[in-house]
Amino acid sequence: MSVLPFASRLPAFAPLHPLGRGPLGEWVSLVWPLEQGPRGGYPLVVKTYLLAEGLEPETRLVLEEALTRAVPLRHPGIARLHGFQVDTRDTLTVVSDYVPGCSLATARRRVAGRGARLSEAFMCHVGAEVAGALHAAHATKVVHGDVRANRIRLGPRGDVTLTDFGLRPACRLLRRFASPVRPEEVAPSPAAEDTVDAPLEAHADLRALGRVLLELVTGRAAASAPTEVEAGLRELSPGPREVLGRLLLESPREDDTGARLQAELRACCHAGAEVVREVAALPGAGPLSPVDAYVGAASMMAASVSVRTPVLKS
Repeated sequence: MSVLPFASRLPAFAPLHPLGRGPLGEWVSLVWPLEQGPRGGYPLVVKTYLLAEGLEPETRLVLEEALTRAVPLRHPGIARLHGFQVDTRDTLTVVSDYVPGCSLATARRRVAGRGARLSEAFMCHVGAEVAGALHAAHATKVVHGDVRANRIRLGPRGDVTLTDFGLRPACRLLRRFASPVRPEEVAPSPAAEDTVDAPLEAHADLRALGRVLLELVTGRAAASAPTEVEAGLRELSPGPREVLGRLLLESPREDDTGARLQAELRACCHAGAEVVREVAALPGAGPLSPVDAYVGAASMMAASVSVRTPVLKS
């Protein structure tokens, strides 16, 4: 099968460090771009997925279109997609920004391991930042479609980044493998009312974010049944309870936007430096992970010497 028409090749890069398997069984690697952009030298992440066998070109079209729409997105809270390609081996390769820190799923797991919960201030900060990123995407008619804790990254200074725009069709089109390292982060199969073929709506992104936030602060999986949602909401203080309750229990309204959700969550909790301290205090976290430290060293080396590594083209 031929390469998808969007990209005849991926950005040229040199390998740096393998990162293992991702939630959908994809191989993840840290690489160094050999064509530097205006912001200078920063690493990228390459994710390699195996497509299901026997897919016709028209079947792959929905995946191509979703990724193509995601490429132009530019927002501080969105991990930039630099390019993608499908080769003759039925392999999908996606190149995106490297985001330092850990995923929200990892943070939640670390805190639960010590018998604690993340604060409401932390929840509101994360929710407000993701809501702002979603609003920017929705303004360009791009819907994420798969907002989960493992697609939200926390930086060492409290910055929040939403990753993996355009990969929702992967729920059906990829050969799935359970991650041997983080089996609890593997995305479950979509429910009957949330299949890949269902139309994507911006409000679905916001509602998915609401479930992530409720689970984050209660420490329990946020089910969709109204009685279970109500039980989780009773554990929140009045402000966040009202915001998430309207989002998760009421019918969508025209003024339900990411911008409104962002403003409401910011009004609930003024976090500031306390969120940064909470991120730094995550068990096993610290200002830099081992991979982040490796990236810093590679960045310094690249700035001081000429990189003469052969270009790897996909």
